[in-house]
Amino acid sequence: MEEAEICVVHQANASLGEGPIWDTRLEALYWVDIHRRRIHRYRISEARQDGVWITRKSPGCLGLTESTDVVVVASGADVLLVDLRSGAETPVATLPIDTPLMRANDGRVDAAGRLWVGTMIDDIHAPAKFTDGRLFSVMPDGHVSDSGFVFELPNGIDWSPDGRTLYLNDSTAQKTFAFDFSVENGTISRQRVLFDHPAAEGLPDGLCVDSSGTIWSGQWNGWNIKRIAPDGRLIETHKVPVQRPSSVCFFGHNLDRLAFTSAANGMSTADFIAAPDAGSLFELSVRAGGRREHYFGSLAALNPSTVSS
Repeated sequence: MEEAEICVVHQANASLGEGPIWDTRLEALYWVDIHRRRIHRYRISEARQDGVWITRKSPGCLGLTESTDVVVVASGADVLLVDLRSGAETPVATLPIDTPLMRANDGRVDAAGRLWVGTMIDDIHAPAKFTDGRLFSVMPDGHVSDSGFVFELPNGIDWSPDGRTLYLNDSTAQKTFAFDFSVENGTISRQRVLFDHPAAEGLPDGLCVDSSGTIWSGQWNGWNIKRIAPDGRLIETHKVPVQRPSSVCFFGHNLDRLAFTSAANGMSTADFIAAPDAGSLFELSVRAGGRREHYFGSLAALNPSTVSS
């Protein structure tokens, strides 16, 4: 297991920190605290948190838009535009799921400006088994499409640099899946297992793909972050000082720093003694680089030879 340098970027004290994304325009990290219904923003250049927004329902993920004053959020069964100046929420779409049993979970915006979002049984119900997880894509005009695939607990989503492969973690199934992806049609096909995660090393949670095409996965309850090659080989495992590293993203002026969120929900005093910084936002020193996030509603040129994710 690799021993890379790790530091606390912000002691967020999150209950269920998830979904970090980097806005290159503001040089700011966003992430959500699902259980506390919060969107957070941290300005790296100022070394401070400069915004917290409370949502009416639990936010599973968020994405950027062409305006730095507006983000898209999947919250409960709703997809919303949130005005960061006022906190006002504008409905975009409603996911066709059974609420309050199910809720939106992790997601990401693709190169054509669609928001892809997975849904899961809300963990507040403490199900004996997670089932009937779905993956939807949402267009800016509110049209929702079901991918047609069913998962246990769909989590981290990202694309290969050429945009032709979608990767998704199914946490409780302990698998990272790969799919063929059509950016023109907004469809996925040819599901296959890219990587089987050993139970003793945690559940695959949020992921991101770097500029070389390798997959970085936070391992819930595993005390580690894994780097996986696009051919399914395990490249390296990085030990981290928290039990529940929940999701990852590249950030910084050159997109050469790796941030990860963490969670502290359900932890005991003994757990906090072992991991006093649980719930914080961290940086893991790595030799890799990331890619910019796409904007919800911003249609890229739909040419497979030029569109990247």
